[in-house]
Amino acid sequence: MDISDTAKLNLAIVHGSHGYDYWDQTHGMTSYLSMILYELTIRKKLTQKQLVDLTDLPKQSINKGIKQLIESGYLSMTVDPQDKRVRFCELTPTGEKFAHEKLHSLFEIEDKTAKKLGKEKMKQLTALNEEWSNTFWHFLTEERSNECRLLKS
Repeated sequence: MDISDTAKLNLAIVHGSHGYDYWDQTHGMTSYLSMILYELTIRKKLTQKQLVDLTDLPKQSINKGIKQLIESGYLSMTVDPQDKRVRFCELTPTGEKFAHEKLHSLFEIEDKTAKKLGKEKMKQLTALNEEWSNTFWHFLTEERSNECRLLKS
């Protein structure tokens, strides 16, 4: 059976994603908690909306994770002085320590993988993956718009 390049790419993306799911499971983490910790470790300060947009996880999952992290003393919320409606999520010092301990092995696996591929391949992989993802979402959104138009007709 001949598998198209598109199918091979899809399978590789899904397989890689399952690797992260497996890491979450073997480290006692839910995907939403690991994604919140990961994003806040990298970006330091984000709104709930930014976390939803960056992770593509449901707002309810992000909200649940934020509440759990606040209750554990790992996350604090601060009001934006420029816009009182906006609240930022930031890891507390205890949260930063917790995130580092929890995510350390994941970061090591990612670093080993990147080193094995090398800088040039990593740049190419990142650029191509971003281009693929943006193009795919463009056509997916276009398809959805066309389907909605047909339903209204």
